[in-house]
Amino acid sequence: MPLRRTSSRAERQLILLSAGTATRRAELSDHAERLAAGVDWRLLAATLGARNLLTVLGPRLSDLARSHGDEEFSQDVERALAARRHQSVFLALLGARVTSLLGQAGIRASPLKGPQLGERIYGDPGRRPSSDVDLLVPADRLQEAVEVVRGLGYQAPADEVNADGLPALHLAMVHERRELPPVELHWRVHWYESSFAGQRLLAPDGADPLTWRPAPGDELAALLLFYARDGFVDVRLAADLSAWWDVYGEQVDPGALSELSASYPALARALAVSAAVAHKLVGLPAARLLAGMPKPGLRDRGAIRLANPNPHTSRAQLYADIGMIDALLMPRGELGAFIRRQVLPSRTVLEERTHATRQRRGGTRPGHAVRVVTRYAFTAARLVRAPERPVLP
Repeated sequence: MPLRRTSSRAERQLILLSAGTATRRAELSDHAERLAAGVDWRLLAATLGARNLLTVLGPRLSDLARSHGDEEFSQDVERALAARRHQSVFLALLGARVTSLLGQAGIRASPLKGPQLGERIYGDPGRRPSSDVDLLVPADRLQEAVEVVRGLGYQAPADEVNADGLPALHLAMVHERRELPPVELHWRVHWYESSFAGQRLLAPDGADPLTWRPAPGDELAALLLFYARDGFVDVRLAADLSAWWDVYGEQVDPGALSELSASYPALARALAVSAAVAHKLVGLPAARLLAGMPKPGLRDRGAIRLANPNPHTSRAQLYADIGMIDALLMPRGELGAFIRRQVLPSRTVLEERTHATRQRRGGTRPGHAVRVVTRYAFTAARLVRAPERPVLP
């Protein structure tokens, strides 16, 4: 029997609603029931799978699917969860092994995101998709950490570094025989900071890095910075924020982001805008978090409007929108770094984007600069012309 076409609006809204906090989902449960009546669950499962959201949001939708007569949706979710659990266990074991080796070398390390976060906020290590091991290490020990990881059969990283030997964000390492997942060694979590991660997210001496957790406000800030750095695309990171809030939100003091912004002013706008986007899309209580901070300005509002919870444009345009958000949020004095990061990126980044966008030619830095500036113009025109619409009732 052929599948009928799903109402794209109902599908998009149900995906977004299921990514919300428990409070948001409860408030809009009647609306979810109305949406569910117009959804083709077979196509919805395929859409969630294609967007890497089936294990994240599928468990929240399974009961709704069954109540509307679809049992296969839940079976799809369970199969995806089983496969993801196996991958998560493997990643957790590899992360623990690398962390142990770094500790033996006297190098502190802390996991970033990954299976540990998924188990804590979703209650199941298979819920949160991950394909590599992300570790935070001190900036001044980064090259030593590389040598430790290479001892497990990993190739030297190809990322470009500055005069201090530091990459823009992290060093990505691939196993020589492709027998183990990639390992990424971070020294920071966002372009605009150089000390927040090392001071607030790195396990102190003597602590067990696999069980130690940052203060709740610091961990929330890290999730907000991941979301901002990735340009507010899709809802996977927003769902992380809502799930984290359901578990730990009561531990966050009102105005927590105000204190962080005062300590790390370069991050103030990224934190504020990310919280505002998360409020708009998944119901994070931004007013509580942003108490004491100034209201969003024109650039901030532009970045909020560019948030794209249901991306259906080309990947090249998504990269341009992410770059535009970077431009809108960057602190003063960051223009040169922004140009190197977005307009004239390193050859490694350029090759990755050329491959991701399936371009066959024009893979030069000048060619990329012309294309991306043109797309920035399209994005700016869209901001000026398109009226702002609510994403949910």
